[in-house]
Amino acid sequence: MIVNLDSAEGAERNTERFQSYLDAGGTIRLEKPGVYDLTGPLFIGNDTALEFGAGVFIRRMPPKERPCPLFVNRGLFDHEWNHNIRIEGLRLIVNQVDLDHYSIYPGLRGQLSFLGVRNLVIRDFQCEDLARLGYGIHICSFEDILLEQLLLTGDKDGVHLSDGRRFTIRDSRFGTSDDAIALNAYDYGLSTAIYGWIEDGLIENCHDLNRGNPVGYFCRMLGGTWTDWHEGMEVQNSTLAVYGGNLYSVCLPLPPEERETPLLSTVPPTHELGIVEWGGIPWRFVKRHDGRYDASCKRITFRDIYLHKPRYGFGFALDGGLWCNSVPKGLPLPVMEDLVFDGIHVECDIPFVFGGSHPVRHVRVSNSVLKGIIVDASVFQDHLANEYPVADYVFCGVAIPQPKERFGNIAAGRPVDLQFIGCTGGTRDLKS
Repeated sequence: MIVNLDSAEGAERNTERFQSYLDAGGTIRLEKPGVYDLTGPLFIGNDTALEFGAGVFIRRMPPKERPCPLFVNRGLFDHEWNHNIRIEGLRLIVNQVDLDHYSIYPGLRGQLSFLGVRNLVIRDFQCEDLARLGYGIHICSFEDILLEQLLLTGDKDGVHLSDGRRFTIRDSRFGTSDDAIALNAYDYGLSTAIYGWIEDGLIENCHDLNRGNPVGYFCRMLGGTWTDWHEGMEVQNSTLAVYGGNLYSVCLPLPPEERETPLLSTVPPTHELGIVEWGGIPWRFVKRHDGRYDASCKRITFRDIYLHKPRYGFGFALDGGLWCNSVPKGLPLPVMEDLVFDGIHVECDIPFVFGGSHPVRHVRVSNSVLKGIIVDASVFQDHLANEYPVADYVFCGVAIPQPKERFGNIAAGRPVDLQFIGCTGGTRDLKS
């Protein structure tokens, strides 16, 4: 179905008209060149495709109420999954219409946002003015998604994923002043809507452009651990706890502040939507508990990645401080595993290529040209080096020009095993 919007008409009227097209479903194509103003949110249901022709630009205008994503899936409020959605050719001008931490759904913060989606395709999407809080694409609880031919630049994450399996990100360019790609299985309480394992992914033929501030990572992989709620437990911002078959997150007023005495929870949360205060502590309902008490990443492949920007490469991250504590003291560390890096090209000096405080094992690196600190392996907060499994790296056919003493930055006592097969450069002085 070829549809029309009026480039001279108001954003609210265009939004109403566009929503009526979405309500009909099927393939919707806007092909007349022009700049079309929309406010959002626009709700997409099952078996729906949006196609934007050459010269079509969508410009965001401020809504009357709280800023929210431009496109979201229809089922998110009812915890219902949507399927078979495609968005192709979108040229988005954010126009300083940013999101906030609460957005349309607490923690769902992408200009394109999906919570509970199967068979999603986003192709040929360009946005070059991401603002301070809104990600380009945010997808939580997903299966089988394809993101390709993206150009995402600006102040916030390009692609932000959590709790899903089977995904591909390819043929894309990023120039963000925060993470280009965030695989955040765990996150701050209002930086994602859902927590859970991220599995079976492929990221290939992507460039981290030297645009914006050199902060964040090309790809940050973040994990965490939680426990059952119990009376008197110490909590802070983003603490997770399970009670009554549900997973909850503490969402204190932002920004969180230092406390002289610990914050203790004495009343358990029992609600099943939104944020409710229990015993003076605001808890957010996250999801029905799936039986897991940890979340991280596994079976992820990176292929033909070009790092042009002087910032961290691939982060195996746990996070601590006022905003969150990935692994509270006394809880076991999650383990990230089965990571493949093939054809990684470091084009500038970066702080490190691989590493962080997250336990990791089974890392394979091949056919790559690396520079700077290659492996960083630190220890997280109150935990000890002997809590970590051996981080085993195999390098095959890798060129590493710097000398031996600059290869790694490894915390005392943390077990790391390095093997080299057919490598050149400083590795000739390293023993397998």
